[in-house]
Amino acid sequence: MDRRTYCGLVGMTALSGCSALSTDSVADDTGESYTTETELEVTLEAAETQSGGSAVFGNGTEIAGGSDSITFVFPRLVVTNTTDEPLSVPRADDFTLRSNGTRQQPYQVEFDGVLSGIEPTISEPVSGPLFPSTNEIGPEEEAEGWLVFTVPDAGRSVVLELRLEDDVQKDWSIPVGTDQ
Repeated sequence: MDRRTYCGLVGMTALSGCSALSTDSVADDTGESYTTETELEVTLEAAETQSGGSAVFGNGTEIAGGSDSITFVFPRLVVTNTTDEPLSVPRADDFTLRSNGTRQQPYQVEFDGVLSGIEPTISEPVSGPLFPSTNEIGPEEEAEGWLVFTVPDAGRSVVLELRLEDDVQKDWSIPVGTDQ
């Protein structure tokens, strides 16, 4: 039974404000995988967001968001080679983040000059290797790491896109805010 039918049936009873039954939820594709034509399995394993603040990379290099209207988005990807041959891992520039009709490049691409020469890790507010942690993986091996994006006025959700050969192959919805 849909929400309107339920509200109509109970509308005359003591249940007032049936709108409280509305979930008004935002899609969360964390945990979803996509298999490329080369049989690499790409999984959005985790995603964190942070309004304002900063991100700390490698040897302590800090990049600030600048204001609370800037949202950091940290998707954590795991890539698994499901073949018997070594395969190339997607690059950071194969991913974009779509928000309010615009696409953002990850910090790994946008600020390559700032990040070059430092340890390819992030330590705050998430920790671990930056994506991609390696360029190639052998049979049944995995590569994992964090992408880092900043988005002005992110709204309630953003979309992480895997773009291969200029075509969107897969997109994952990521909720923004504290109610993930």
